[in-house]
Amino acid sequence: MHHILRFGLLCTILISMVFASQANACLWDRDTLAMEAKDFPGITEIITGRFDRFPPLYYEMRLDRVATEVESDPNNLDLYDDAAVACDRLGRSDEAIEWMTKKRAMLDSLTPTGGDHADHEYRYLANLGTFHIHRWLKNGANREDMADVQRSRELIAAAIELNPDAHFGRERYQLLAIEWILNLDEIELGEGQSLIHQIEGYDSWFGSRNNELASLGYEDAADGLMGLIALGNAWQSIDIYYALGFTLGDQNDAVLSNLSMNRVRELVEAGSQSLLADFDYEQLDRAPVLIGIENEYKSEISDWYTRARIEADDWIAQRNAFALERLKQGQHPDTHPDFWDEWTEQSAPPEFPSRPSIIFNFLAPVLVVSAILLLLAISGVVIAFKIRARS
Repeated sequence: MHHILRFGLLCTILISMVFASQANACLWDRDTLAMEAKDFPGITEIITGRFDRFPPLYYEMRLDRVATEVESDPNNLDLYDDAAVACDRLGRSDEAIEWMTKKRAMLDSLTPTGGDHADHEYRYLANLGTFHIHRWLKNGANREDMADVQRSRELIAAAIELNPDAHFGRERYQLLAIEWILNLDEIELGEGQSLIHQIEGYDSWFGSRNNELASLGYEDAADGLMGLIALGNAWQSIDIYYALGFTLGDQNDAVLSNLSMNRVRELVEAGSQSLLADFDYEQLDRAPVLIGIENEYKSEISDWYTRARIEADDWIAQRNAFALERLKQGQHPDTHPDFWDEWTEQSAPPEFPSRPSIIFNFLAPVLVVSAILLLLAISGVVIAFKIRARS
């Protein structure tokens, strides 16, 4: 009799424990450094697009000024980065690469002086590698000519070797993306086609929340991918957001994983395509699985994303209108420290829907199972008494 009671109690505890466990391209210029000096955009801002993406005039003015300054101060290595990144932002990849050629010549002519020189060596490699992959993408991502991609991989790998602790881990994940591009023809169809599946030993699917990436040494995967979006050109990339969705799911955040997949769906509906020719777009309808989260809350998340995207687009439009008015007056943040002083937020992101406690979501089934086991235990006791009474 006591054994039956213990068995029922043990089953209840074990099942409760199971449910409880369920509860449980990068560019370098002055803008990059400025963003590192202040708060980096949060994950919801990066997913919904509420971060600075300046109009062309912003970069045209910087390029004109820097091109003049470098003539009078050719030893100022920062200027070459500013000019090159401005060209890249304007879609002028060939000119960006030419500016890096000029920087290389200047670096070779200067006597190395400690950390600053090493930092510029690193930035030279990281920027040039980025410009080559951007040129390949801009020219139509022609898989018959992969020279720019190969060159990009060499340069980014060299940058990582020189500075493995690069901020936000961007180069590490940029290299991962480049290697994914080089291996596209060998990727089999299925859910394991994101670029983070290039990581040896990683084999997560939708809905898995195993912290596999951390166990493989990639605990900074989300930060790295976020850096490619906010500081690179990945805002329009299905493949980066798709990888981010997997990464967030692996880190036990199915809600943010779902938000990232909402961005992927939005890009698909707008006509964007994955670099993977046979990408299975139908799988997006079943990804990711929000285990333990009510369907009603899933709808709230989707509704919030739609409203947040509208607000983010309005924010960008207002902020760029503010900037353009001053840019046309000859002002620029590079030369006018008070450029943003009169900027005021006209709106705010909608409040994120409160997350229901997953413990409460599982409480009902736990209680039901516990009640059944308890009834079984009591029934066993009753039967045991009857059998003993008859004997």
